[in-house]
Amino acid sequence: MEKQNSLGRASYVLLLAIGIPALTAFYYRFDLNADVDKVFLSISTFLFSIFTGFFISRQASRFNKVRETVTAFDGKMSSMYRSCAHLNNELQNAFGEIIKDHYNKIQSSGNWHVHFTEKSTTMKSLHNALKAYVQDDDVTKIGNQSLGAIVKGLDYCQGMRKQMVALYAERIPYEQWILILFFSTILISTVSVFPSVDFLFASLLKAAFVASIFSVLLTLYKLDKLIFSEKIMGSNSAQDVLSIINNTK
Repeated sequence: MEKQNSLGRASYVLLLAIGIPALTAFYYRFDLNADVDKVFLSISTFLFSIFTGFFISRQASRFNKVRETVTAFDGKMSSMYRSCAHLNNELQNAFGEIIKDHYNKIQSSGNWHVHFTEKSTTMKSLHNALKAYVQDDDVTKIGNQSLGAIVKGLDYCQGMRKQMVALYAERIPYEQWILILFFSTILISTVSVFPSVDFLFASLLKAAFVASIFSVLLTLYKLDKLIFSEKIMGSNSAQDVLSIINNTK
C-alpha cells in the first residue's frame, strides 16, 4: 500500500519535473502556429473548467463519504470487540480472530475495499460466533446491554457495507470521460497553436498550462478510482483496529 501511494505522488512529480521542461523544449523548437481565434481558447477553457469542476466536486464529496463510512465501520468493529469483554473471553477471542482475519486481508491485498467489492464472510462469522458463545442463562445485566450493543453494531456494519458498495460503484461513466477528454484535447490543441518558437517564456507558459490540464485529469482519475484513500483508509485505519485487538493500543 505504501508503494501505491509512492507511485501516486511520483506521478505528480514526474508530470511537473519532466513534463513541463519537455513540453517547454517542444514548444520552443517546433512551430505549430495556426490561425485560431482566441475566442476558441476562452470557450474551450470555460467548458473544460465547468465539466472538470463539476466532476471533481462530485467525486471529492464521494471520497469524503467513503472516508467517513470506512472510519465509522472500523470504529464499530473495535467497539464490538471491546463490548465482548462484558460477556465472556471465548466470545471476545472469537471476535478478535475474525476481525484480525478481516483486516489482515486488507493489509495483504493492499486494497481497503476488498471486503466491499468481493465476497466477504466477516459479518456471517461474527453472527455465528455470537450464537456459539453466548447463552441466555449466562448473561448478566451489563452483559445483556453489551449483547444488545453488539447486535446493533452488526446491523450497523451490514448497513455500512451496503452503503460502501453503492459508493464504490458511483464512478464517472465512460461517455462522460469521453466528453472530458474531448474538451481537454480541444483546449490543449488551441493552446499549442499559439506562437512560441524561439520565445522561452511563452513556451514555458504553454507547457505549464498543458501540464496543469493533465494534472486536473490525473486528480479526477484518482478521485474516480479512490486511489487517494489507499493509505488513509486502508493501512492506517486497519492497523489501528489490529492494535486494539493485539492490546498494543
